[in-house]
Amino acid sequence: MTDGLHICFFTDQHPRTLGGAQASVLLQRTFLERAGHTVTIVAPQDPAGGSADPDPGVVALPALTVAQGQYSAVLPSSRTDARVDRALAARGPVDLVHLQGDFWGAWLGKRYAARHRLPLVLTTHTNVDASFRAVAGPVAGLGLRAVAAWQRQATGDRTRRSGHGGGYDYLRALASGTDAVIAPSGHFAARLRQAGLPVTTVIPTGVHDDDVAAAPGRGPRQDDLPRQGNQVGLVWLGRFSAEKRPLELIEAIAATDQRVEADLYGTGTLFDRARRQVQALGLTDRVRLHGAVDHTEALRAIASADLLVQTSRGFETQGMTVYEALALGVPVVVCDRAIADELGGDDAPWVWCAEGPEPSSLARVLGSAARAVRAPDGPRVPRSFSTGLLQSAQSERLLAVYTEALATAGHRPWVQPHTAVRAVPPP
Repeated sequence: MTDGLHICFFTDQHPRTLGGAQASVLLQRTFLERAGHTVTIVAPQDPAGGSADPDPGVVALPALTVAQGQYSAVLPSSRTDARVDRALAARGPVDLVHLQGDFWGAWLGKRYAARHRLPLVLTTHTNVDASFRAVAGPVAGLGLRAVAAWQRQATGDRTRRSGHGGGYDYLRALASGTDAVIAPSGHFAARLRQAGLPVTTVIPTGVHDDDVAAAPGRGPRQDDLPRQGNQVGLVWLGRFSAEKRPLELIEAIAATDQRVEADLYGTGTLFDRARRQVQALGLTDRVRLHGAVDHTEALRAIASADLLVQTSRGFETQGMTVYEALALGVPVVVCDRAIADELGGDDAPWVWCAEGPEPSSLARVLGSAARAVRAPDGPRVPRSFSTGLLQSAQSERLLAVYTEALATAGHRPWVQPHTAVRAVPPP
């Protein structure tokens, strides 16, 4: 290593796999490297392969495939620790460990930081409690207790727990011993603090400055479903699963008093059911399901829409597609009051929020938003607001956290960062 800090991210999944945390990790790495720092990512192997073109910045560990081959898991062990030590030793001294996973990646990172007595930062990417309840339903508590027991065995962590076995107990144990805890949104930080987690700061995942600069201007889409007359175009991106509520969106489109068309991107267990619902409601001329697309195409779809809609409630720690839309100047409709308040609430006329969980409530707010954006003097997202969502701005704040973590750990005689933190240059 030549100049700058050497920061080591530990993640649960290979950064090439799909997911908000993976996208965030790659984005953070890009802007830290632009500032002259080195970032190494320790992660499980990509379950889809990709060995023909390996990422030189990733230490890919042998892993088990889980969830029908969609994900990978690494079992913490002395053998895995030794493999991590050898790989990182070959890349020069590490100055700081940043946990960017919630499970095995975080456990491996805690073990590594403890062995090498390094400053430790945690980003809480996932609402573990809500995620387990959404996926496991009535057996969520049992699943969380099992994972917490595995965590204790892997890390030796004996943090006192409330006895409820919930996700916040788990995250509090994960945060123990860290020098800084980052939350991706103010509303999630409030929940974490209420549960006893020492959140240091809020830093959302930003939007890549270059993507925003390269995005096409807003206007009609160039595809085979042109808008009819004054029709308003909506875009929705996410996983077709119950907690993301795509079926409620389709029902709301059918019930809205305004003529809108919608493009939905993503896949999941509810995809076929959503397709049948579109047909049953007679919306095939106005609603199209595209399946999964890459990030570039997703941003293009957002930029060409009149509105972005996010339908989840009480699930997202941030809601990345909303930030991407606003960075591109596209107004948004959300169903989560916490996210709306995060973005300015009633003081932000470019953000609308459904008041209730019913599709009828969403239909009403879709109608209001469609009328507003159709008007010649409709709300516009201010440039000053959009630029504050760019990753360059977030990385400056992240480096400030690193500086403080290094200083906090500096009283320990073994912590010897070999360089000072360098700021991110302005875009």
